[in-house]
Amino acid sequence: MGVIKRIATVILWMVLAVVIVEGQQNYQCGIPLARSTFLIIHGESARHGHWPWHVALMLRQKDGTEKYACGGTLISQKFVLTAAHCVLSENRHQLLRSAKDVTLWAGVFNLDKPEETQQVRSVARIQVDGYTRDNLLHDIALLETTEPFQYSAHVLPACLNEQSGLRTGLGTVVGWGVAENDQNSPTLKKLVMPVVDESECLKSDPTIFGIASQKEIFCAGYANGSAPCNGDSGGGLMVQQGDAWYLAGIVSFTKVRKAGSSLCLAESYTAFTNVTSYWGWIESVTNIDFRGKFNEERDIPCKTAVGTTGNCVPLQQCRDIFNMIRAPIVGQQDAHYINRSICRIAGIPRAVCCQKQHIEPFPIHPNALLLPSDCGRARVRSHPSAGQSTLVFEFPWMAIVRFKPKRNKVPHCLGTLLNTRYVLSVTGCKQKQKDNPIDHVRFGEHTESTEVDCSFDERGRRMCTRNVLDIKVERFIEHPQFDVPMYTNDLAIIRLATDVNYSDQVRPVCLPLYSPTRANVPKDQILTAWDLDYMTTNIYKGELRRYPEQLVDLDVCQKGYEKAGFTPMLNEDRMCSLQLGPEYNCQRMAGAPIGTYVNTDGTDRFVQFGLWKFAPLNCTVRESVPALAMNLVRYLGWILQNLEPSEKSIIKA
Repeated sequence: MGVIKRIATVILWMVLAVVIVEGQQNYQCGIPLARSTFLIIHGESARHGHWPWHVALMLRQKDGTEKYACGGTLISQKFVLTAAHCVLSENRHQLLRSAKDVTLWAGVFNLDKPEETQQVRSVARIQVDGYTRDNLLHDIALLETTEPFQYSAHVLPACLNEQSGLRTGLGTVVGWGVAENDQNSPTLKKLVMPVVDESECLKSDPTIFGIASQKEIFCAGYANGSAPCNGDSGGGLMVQQGDAWYLAGIVSFTKVRKAGSSLCLAESYTAFTNVTSYWGWIESVTNIDFRGKFNEERDIPCKTAVGTTGNCVPLQQCRDIFNMIRAPIVGQQDAHYINRSICRIAGIPRAVCCQKQHIEPFPIHPNALLLPSDCGRARVRSHPSAGQSTLVFEFPWMAIVRFKPKRNKVPHCLGTLLNTRYVLSVTGCKQKQKDNPIDHVRFGEHTESTEVDCSFDERGRRMCTRNVLDIKVERFIEHPQFDVPMYTNDLAIIRLATDVNYSDQVRPVCLPLYSPTRANVPKDQILTAWDLDYMTTNIYKGELRRYPEQLVDLDVCQKGYEKAGFTPMLNEDRMCSLQLGPEYNCQRMAGAPIGTYVNTDGTDRFVQFGLWKFAPLNCTVRESVPALAMNLVRYLGWILQNLEPSEKSIIKA
């Protein structure tokens, strides 16, 4: 049977999707129609129509003119969510402004030069939920318009969801607030920021963020000079799930620069009103059931390509079809299966009839298409009884991040290959090298002391590798909150200068993309690393070794560290793995992968679940105290958000 190159299939798929969308009259929440790319790429600047739910709140001044005050988020044709403090009255005896003093601008990008797409509406009613002047809690307001907005490519609602899981990972804020010159920006600006752990926010300033422990508040940001500022209040923190954007929070407050100043301190976190805490209130005021806006596809029955009953869902919620499109080559049979699976959901550009056992509870990030489905597969696997030595070709995803030579030695970190262009590693090793830049990443290494590496398989056949592959580095993307708090966020993504060609010696590792794998993380894992040279820092020697590990519950891990004299604060962003022996590696293994083989699609594939971070260096202690690692299940969003296409990517920006 013939084959169809993946790019042809994807182009066909996109053409069919466009035909479907153009034939629909209904608009879908959270999905911009004015899109120029198939993928949403981190770092894309705000453009007209890319954030069609973001509106400008204009306040009437004493001289009768209107002045921009805050942002807001359109959630239906007649309702906008904003911050309560944005509509406070100047009269101390009256809490809220008169509704006639408030005007809403939608479909606008440049406030100084409104476009033809602009729609202006007056406000009929303002409602708050327990907000007072004396408390920063309940900073949320609903504005009802006198007449509905008309949906268009530049005016659409954001999605709402009652699930608190939106308060994780990365969110995006847009606004016309104060920029670097301390003046409001006339054009819409965009900032991607991480949600911050409650304890870290409180620690940064207990006085300002003392109420962040309340469920109605959460913090986000970098505290590094990039933050929402004056004029961004009331705007939404948007979280992407699949193709759609959901409103997770409302910009509420942050620190000011100094006493008496009203300008924000950009080197501070930002507090957001947690929209999910007000789910019942929003539904009661608006009399709208928001549950059906994006998740209704689970209730749309259809016939699958094999004739069974399924549900019509976004492509990114159907594991088997999503995997077919991720494949480097799509067979003709799979191509026909995909085309026969196409179904229609209002506003969803790519929907398929999916067998119920393959449906993901939440859509997968679109950048997951950049990770190959043929991952985690090695030419050989040694039996556990073979000890802790490894065979050549057994862990072809292992990478060595090499820095500029020092005293004729080349310091290293470890990493794993994600696709033809990206390597997953750690930030901490680079930080320790200070001004010493990364020179290249090495692939295909097994034993550093020999040029040609050989070993024997279980049948006694001799296998030898080719020369190692050294690839220069284009960009080092470190997690913006490295070691905030300590022992966390120690991961980085390395973009290579050129694409890597796969071979038996060089292949990508799998990440836990799908919910069955994430929900059933195996306790028994494997850590792979080279031994360190005790006489130097971060210099590896010898052959690649494997170390059996067992995952340990966080509370047990915490007690073990406290007993050994360490006090790390552990949460779900980290995982603990205890070495099982009989041999122990008591050294630093920055960037070493922790994973195991998982049956994901009828085939055993090696899935990486963790990234080695820290462990006591005393060998006696190491036998009873687990190592700390970054839990990649919790960092998937950040990893995928930072991937971009390359020359060999099927999906182009």
